[in-house]
Amino acid sequence: MSVLGDFADQRPSVLAGAPAFHQVRPQVLRRVLSTLDDAIGETVRLLGDVPQIEPRFTRQLAACFEDARDAVGGVRYHIDHQAELPVVDASGRVIAHRRLDIRLLFTQQVGRRGDYLGIECKYTDASDRRTDDDYVGEGVDRIVSGAYAAGHPFAIMVGLERVGPLARTIANIDARLQARYGSDQGLRAASLWRLPMVRESEHPQAGGPHRIVLVHGFWPVTSAATA
Repeated sequence: MSVLGDFADQRPSVLAGAPAFHQVRPQVLRRVLSTLDDAIGETVRLLGDVPQIEPRFTRQLAACFEDARDAVGGVRYHIDHQAELPVVDASGRVIAHRRLDIRLLFTQQVGRRGDYLGIECKYTDASDRRTDDDYVGEGVDRIVSGAYAAGHPFAIMVGLERVGPLARTIANIDARLQARYGSDQGLRAASLWRLPMVRESEHPQAGGPHRIVLVHGFWPVTSAATA
């Protein structure tokens, strides 16, 4: 079972003096992942098999995510596409901004600086090892380093597979994670989320004591990858 189920409601933040970030309950995250699954399927249906630039895909995905959320009902949350996150120096001065693909804000997170559920998307290609390098180096590492989701209990990574098979890409990313962070930080089973293509990894964040769980979901975005 995922360690997410063991989190207390007021787990201390990695940021000294900062309030504890909101803990999304596992059953709520299951609903989010299921809704994301529906949204990705609809995005693929609308855009077809023609390769898209990533911002166009995620822009459509955000719109489909809103539609799927509204169709499901229940828990409410706001969905931001390409949310700007400040990058600060050691003194706290904002020196740049980075764009997180999708940011979810639950009611309990509104008005709490830096509190959100982050979703970062990357195209993958089982036959091209440069893509799993990008997934880890330009996606996962931004979360592990604290550039995104600093102090959060978890974040979501989305692999959008163009070629397939998904099993090969999952193995490639697992190997890449272990090579970069260590053998204890690869992918592991995540049956709690009830989706066959979802895995987890856990990492110390920003070189400190805080550990963040990444929920990795892998989806085919072409008919070739589905086969």
